[in-house]
Amino acid sequence: MATKLLVLSNVLIAACLGGIGGWLAAHQQLQQPLARLNLVTPVFVLDRAKLIQSIPPIASQEHMARIVDDWQSQAKKLSDAGYLVIDATAVVAAPEDVYVRQVGR
Repeated sequence: MATKLLVLSNVLIAACLGGIGGWLAAHQQLQQPLARLNLVTPVFVLDRAKLIQSIPPIASQEHMARIVDDWQSQAKKLSDAGYLVIDATAVVAAPEDVYVRQVGR
């Protein structure tokens, strides 16, 4: 019985030390990439031309104003959250996932 208890306690100690060692190694490995990530300003691209093209030709002035206000509100929310927001006409090349898509109504 004492041997089983000794083996069980050794296994438990080894598992705890292994977990702590793994956490420390992961923490050490992630420190530099996370520090570099803090230096990068996240960017979102809003496509004003595509927004204007998506407005139906028969839309009322109020509907067009609401769409533009929603677009500006979305840009303001992103800016307030710490993102750099640029118009697609200023973009030479960018991955698709940085573009903000218009939410359908």
